[in-house]
Amino acid sequence: MEQYKDHILIKLRTFTLTYGLLMSIATIMKAQDIEFMKRSGPYLGEQKPKNEPLLFADGIVSNGRDHCSATFSPDGKEIYWEIGKKIGFTKLENGYWTSPEILSFCKGDPYQYGNPFITPDGEKLFFTSFRPGAVSSEKENIWYARRTSSGWADPKPVSDVVNALRIHWSISVSKSGTLYFQGNRLDTSDESGIYYSELVDGRYIEPVKMGQEINTLCNETCPYISPDESFLLFNRFDPMNPQNSGIFISYKDESG
Repeated sequence: MEQYKDHILIKLRTFTLTYGLLMSIATIMKAQDIEFMKRSGPYLGEQKPKNEPLLFADGIVSNGRDHCSATFSPDGKEIYWEIGKKIGFTKLENGYWTSPEILSFCKGDPYQYGNPFITPDGEKLFFTSFRPGAVSSEKENIWYARRTSSGWADPKPVSDVVNALRIHWSISVSKSGTLYFQGNRLDTSDESGIYYSELVDGRYIEPVKMGQEINTLCNETCPYISPDESFLLFNRFDPMNPQNSGIFISYKDESG
């Protein structure tokens, strides 16, 4: 009988501790939501950098766990980024930023999402995902969703010739629809680099690896193309000379 009473007491104590922990977490999350809702102004109200870069939205977007770039709508009133292997967002409404939420089309499934990018007209959201329906769910593929009056429509994969490559990291799309990304052909280990694919008659055609002006023996990643394609920003890591690593810019000349 005494052992039975002890067992009941242990169960009650465990329940009490668990319940108390859950309530504490809920209280903290609620407090964070309230704190977040106080944010106003451009770029989540963050301090604007001057001569030195600043960590953006420390603990929110730059949280030390998820790893991809944030993307902003053209009017600056929406921000999308990776939250727990899903795509999260916040909006500027009535002068204040809403608490971060997960996009509806990826909230309830078990698949991984990342690398969101909003097109210059704000009408399409590109991203990578392991969700089924593209050439293979064994690797990440590039998808996009169209904006509708009620939010984002169900995503669709881009063309098979683009998704036949192994895709990595950031996506960027120009005003004309040309798609830039870091990829690697599955059958050739030395074909990693920055690629682009043009949109022809509503379909992305065979990707082209950019020339030696961009792709070198170093590791080039994370392209960002300007809307008019006049310049390209990208990361370059030189393992032999780390001091030569960083963000690079290339301007488009008459020869392309």
